[in-house]
Amino acid sequence: MSKAEYWIWLSAALGAGARVDEITEAYPDPEILYHESRRERAVSGVFSKQRLDRLESTPLENALTAAEVCRKNGWEIITPDSAGFPPDLKNLPDMPLVLFAHGDISCLKDNICVGVVGTREPTYDSVEIAKSLSRDMAACGAVIVSGGALGIDTAAHEGALEAGGKTVCVLGCGLGTRYLMQNSTLREEIAKNGAVISEYLPFSPASARTFPIRNRIISGLSKGVLVVEAGEKSGSLITAKCALDQGREVFAVPGSILSSAYTGANRLIRDGAKAVTCAKDILEPFDFAFPGRLSLSENKNKLPAGKPRRGDKKINSRKSLPPDYGENEKAVYALLTNEPLHSDEICALTGLSPSKVISALTELEIGGYAEQTEGRNYILS
Repeated sequence: MSKAEYWIWLSAALGAGARVDEITEAYPDPEILYHESRRERAVSGVFSKQRLDRLESTPLENALTAAEVCRKNGWEIITPDSAGFPPDLKNLPDMPLVLFAHGDISCLKDNICVGVVGTREPTYDSVEIAKSLSRDMAACGAVIVSGGALGIDTAAHEGALEAGGKTVCVLGCGLGTRYLMQNSTLREEIAKNGAVISEYLPFSPASARTFPIRNRIISGLSKGVLVVEAGEKSGSLITAKCALDQGREVFAVPGSILSSAYTGANRLIRDGAKAVTCAKDILEPFDFAFPGRLSLSENKNKLPAGKPRRGDKKINSRKSLPPDYGENEKAVYALLTNEPLHSDEICALTGLSPSKVISALTELEIGGYAEQTEGRNYILS
């Protein structure tokens, strides 16, 4: 039996996100801890009664099963005493005691990693911004770290892949779990050009609790975290807080003050996060602090040859509305252009209630005069 199984056992016993620094200092070898009696563990002074109970009630057989599953699937098991364990995680008081990896986690070593997070229901512009910034950073040699969710996470991973760069997805569930199957192809591409990793046992389900716990790993792996579109209660703000607690840089893309979709990101900027408009704004400090790890001067805001920017849309002409359309439809239609406009902004500009705006947009869509893009954004059809 290898040391990895004992690390898996200890991780399962303590639970993801537990503070473990005192424990790993007292027991750098989890095998010794496993074979100690309850009394010996108690004398060490690093375990509460609840944790002593959990150590006793967690069977090693579960760890053996997890290790066997990983071997059969070709997944790597990385522990704090592994050569490949990310050094930036070792200084965290709540570092993960085990990482299960599908792909090659070595891309995290000696590279500048940037976390990119944001809402799962972004505007069209935010998707393009996240994708463009991630693509440009990856083209400069940065590794893009995100959570594999819909919205900004997906845009960040896709941008890195379009640049032919490296990207890492940190899951809030176990490898092999049937989570977000519409992104399963993307996760396979990430594994070929980086890694999909998790601290949870294989096939562990996702829950509302697992994602916030996972966020500390996204920020912990990264030199800085970029927030693209975050509302007042966005989960990405948890990642930003983790980054601040860990001494990482926090960046944010500013958004319209008329839309609640940007309240969280704008507040981060107000409180000291750096507002960014291009990849250079993010990477320049790291290029200075870690010379030789980025190729910023050669790739500044340029795409690799043969990689066109995605999201370019054809120019649509404005058609005349039939006379039987109401005043609300006419007011909304007058605002639409070829540039995506969020429904919240339409409400603010027209003074109409959200229900009236959505009703008008629906009528315009049915008639072929409006088209919904990503999020709740609309353009001329």
